[in-house]
Amino acid sequence: MSVHPAGMDHGVVFKRTDSASALPVKASWEFVSITDLSTSVGENESRVSTIEHLMAALCGLGIDNALVEIAGPEVPILDGSAKPFVEAFTSVGLQPQDAPKLVWRIKKPFLFEEGGKVVKLEPADFTEYRCTISFSDSVIGRQTIVYRHSLKAFTELAMARTFCHYRDIDTMRRAGLALGGSLENAVVVTDEGVMNPDGLKGGDEFVRHKLLDAIGDLSLLGAPLAGRVTLYKTGHGIHAKFMRELMKNKDDILELIATPQAEAGSAGSVELRV
Repeated sequence: MSVHPAGMDHGVVFKRTDSASALPVKASWEFVSITDLSTSVGENESRVSTIEHLMAALCGLGIDNALVEIAGPEVPILDGSAKPFVEAFTSVGLQPQDAPKLVWRIKKPFLFEEGGKVVKLEPADFTEYRCTISFSDSVIGRQTIVYRHSLKAFTELAMARTFCHYRDIDTMRRAGLALGGSLENAVVVTDEGVMNPDGLKGGDEFVRHKLLDAIGDLSLLGAPLAGRVTLYKTGHGIHAKFMRELMKNKDDILELIATPQAEAGSAGSVELRV
């Protein structure tokens, strides 16, 4: 996978290079196709899956425009976090572009709820995420994080790795998922505790990773949300449904505004091989 600079108004676009019939796919809520355990955009030979960690890194660093060329159907999992992407983009630097940074200002409250899972938007003079997870049948239990964005805060958030329960691994592999999964790129828990020899990167790594996933998924709205965002027991499927419902009502709920900050793109290409 290679990530290349792109011009203003390009957005983030994925292009499969392993199929001559693959078409470019914009990283947008409109093109989300599969949300089983990860987020995919596009269809058939054009589909790219597990985009959420890469999208979180791009969003967290403020990168609006990039071309992602990938020789396969799935973004590399690397260590299961967004940290390698953040380090790679930071190493080549960012290029300010001659356009204002756009954000979605939350004008009025909006609530999306399904099966006890909740996404709520509220107006605020700051941007804050409040994320809660609850795994009552697991050692993970209930965790909450309140996050206000800064480069330092995001760099710490980006280190949180994906996780799963040991009993779910066979089910995922029979479905063709997580075939490259190991203790090197995921936190695996049992009913007794964490299997990884080195343990966790902080006791709240589970909820930090769920928030990282949400930031990556919600970046598919095309601009960051400005206001208070509350997430309760959400996942990729709920994020996709929430975005579709929100954008149906966006004229009432959201306002796209320009900020003094400049739009940004990568200053150079980054290549990642696995």
